[in-house]
Amino acid sequence: MKVKVLDAHLVNKIAAGEVIERPASVAKELIENALDAGATKIELSVGGGGEHRLCVADDGEGMTQDDLLLAVQRHTTSKISSEEDLFHIRTLGFRGEALASIVEVSKTVITSKSDDSPEGVRVELEGGRVISVKAAGRARGTTVDVRELFFNVPARRKFLKSQKTEFFHIVRVVKRFALAYPTVHFRLEHDGKTILDLPPTSELRQTIAQLYTAELARALLDVHTAIPGITVRGLVSPAQLTRPDRSEQFLFVNGRFVKDTQINYAISQAYESVLKGDQHPYIFLFIEIDPRAVDVNVHPQKAEVRFAEPIKVQAVVKQAITKALTSAHAVPRLEKTDLTREPPSRLRGGAGGEVIEPDEKLDLRKEFTEVRQQPLVSPSVAPEPVPSFRVLGQLHGTYIIVQTESGLEIIDQHVAHERILYERFLAQLKEQRVLRQRLLIPITIEMPPDKAELLAAHLRDLDERLGIGIEHFGGGTFIVRDWPQVLTSDWSKADFTETVERVLAVLEHEAEPALEELAKTLAARVACEAAVVKNKPLRPEEMTELIRQLKQTQNPHRCPHGRPIVLAYSLEELEKRFGRR
Repeated sequence: MKVKVLDAHLVNKIAAGEVIERPASVAKELIENALDAGATKIELSVGGGGEHRLCVADDGEGMTQDDLLLAVQRHTTSKISSEEDLFHIRTLGFRGEALASIVEVSKTVITSKSDDSPEGVRVELEGGRVISVKAAGRARGTTVDVRELFFNVPARRKFLKSQKTEFFHIVRVVKRFALAYPTVHFRLEHDGKTILDLPPTSELRQTIAQLYTAELARALLDVHTAIPGITVRGLVSPAQLTRPDRSEQFLFVNGRFVKDTQINYAISQAYESVLKGDQHPYIFLFIEIDPRAVDVNVHPQKAEVRFAEPIKVQAVVKQAITKALTSAHAVPRLEKTDLTREPPSRLRGGAGGEVIEPDEKLDLRKEFTEVRQQPLVSPSVAPEPVPSFRVLGQLHGTYIIVQTESGLEIIDQHVAHERILYERFLAQLKEQRVLRQRLLIPITIEMPPDKAELLAAHLRDLDERLGIGIEHFGGGTFIVRDWPQVLTSDWSKADFTETVERVLAVLEHEAEPALEELAKTLAARVACEAAVVKNKPLRPEEMTELIRQLKQTQNPHRCPHGRPIVLAYSLEELEKRFGRR
């Protein structure tokens, strides 16, 4: 096959695909240009999730006609001029690719005016080609009006998600910039409706109060640690204030939002002793570092960076967060243990074993048959025969010891019960027969703007598919009125909020609600909260019933979160360990 030189516009389309993935990419690049131009107010107007229209207007320096016509060409920039400048980058943009990439795959009108020009200029482009250049009236600044994104790249267009999902990503982008630049006024509209209006503030905590709630802003802990060449500052949540995912963790390096697995690991290490594995803190962290010690030119969208001394940066981040947690008395101290006392025996039940009566009785059979009133296996399907077993006892109120035909099993009672409830509730959801209950006292929950927009768009889906009845009260306020009956009745406001956020975490990545994934998310949450806890003594008949129902589940080996339920030891293995073989 003969080698050919590609057409310039084809080359530009290929390059644009690396920089512009979706409407949110356009928003990011244009906001960066506005900030680099010294803007103090940035307004975004979005239509149709950004696919139909995305307009960004700022009050920055603006451009002359000559500069504007150069700016829409690839590899033209005012931010660097030599190779040496790559090692001292202090601006958000520097490659001269963003504007050229945007105009290549859209129909764009750019209007700009600088202080050096008596009047503004308006340039209209289509697919990278200049259609017209006219004089225009405008105050100082620049407006970039992007329409019909990917109109000439249908293959890319079909990969876009729904309008509400694409707009959700735009809100996330604006949110990141608002956190990093609190002194800039950001405003966002969608289809004529104001979604965000964030006047400038003097500090990060005030911006967080605007984006989230004043309650959250007050609860966050100050972080500040500095060593020569590196400063880490920001706000993080105390141990008692957590989330079900990492979606509210924001890391900025020299004002640029980035994702870094090594820094994420340092954050996890700092919280390791105070949080469980499925709990995650709020993080608003800013790393200020000598530009020569960080390479921002390692990712097409500048979403990742490479530190010259990553281990040192990790150490400072961990130290800064640990210091904040310790100051708030969030890190538990080891208590002195009396090792001379013999602990009481916790092995109970079985032939000839010591029986310790439980303080509180838990009737699993009643729970499964009378309270839940839903069989684990559908009545229309004949139940599989349960393998023979015999419960020998309970260890430390947590583990059930079972004799099987092939040897011995140790079963974690909590995760075993989780698996049973998970499959039962999942079956209810799939068959759309979830019983709901009206809350005696409705629960008010608050959501940040991006989550609020997403939740509002899916209220009907949550109601019809999951039995969750939520009413939008305006802004980020929602009222929970109906809830699946199978859920525990003593949930707190935080429990309701966390469950809704877990469901939203699925919706963030779906063009349309995926019933199966939503059902799994909610069912896992339900099962974990409702399952029998550890350190809970059970009667022999309760343990037998629990194991019987576990054996009937589709996956009796792992809980919904992936933890093992059973540790099995074959008779052959036991005989080997005792030297019988």
